[in-house]
Amino acid sequence: MDLKIAQAEARYSYLRGGTGAFISGLIWLVAGLVSDSLGISTGFIVLFFGGMLIFPLSIVLDRWIFKRPAVASGHPSGQIVIETIFPMMGMLFIAWLMIPLKPDWVFAIAAIGVGTHYFGFRSAYGDFNYWIIGGLLTLVGFASIYIKQPNAQYVPYIIAGIEIVYGVWLTALSIKNDKAP
Repeated sequence: MDLKIAQAEARYSYLRGGTGAFISGLIWLVAGLVSDSLGISTGFIVLFFGGMLIFPLSIVLDRWIFKRPAVASGHPSGQIVIETIFPMMGMLFIAWLMIPLKPDWVFAIAAIGVGTHYFGFRSAYGDFNYWIIGGLLTLVGFASIYIKQPNAQYVPYIIAGIEIVYGVWLTALSIKNDKAP
């Protein structure tokens, strides 16, 4: 399959990944709220296990709500995205290890992991916007660790805001511009 055709199909079928970014943002929001009320450990558990629901829930939105077809069997976009999951999982493992040692770093490290995961979406969708969102999430994580701004308790909310806004924007952009291949 030609890369440009594959990217166009992925942009159309997955609404440029906007529904996934939106759902991820909602999960970050819930993780932040849970963290504030029940502690960082519980908030991180919500983020980790909630993250496993992003793809299935986005497929429900893509297929049932937006009526977008599935990509062709053997489509290369899935492999590109899968390859970025393993480094993200490594960062989430490090974040988990930091819970008793550096709890203020937990969500920042998770943000770096998720942010770097987004860089591969640039190739999957052929959309430069994923370098922007990936860079923003990664920057928030690094800034929270190294310059202590934003404060650690705000990181989940900032990441949620970025992802929700980007998710809505990417979805709207896809509805407006992407045509069935």
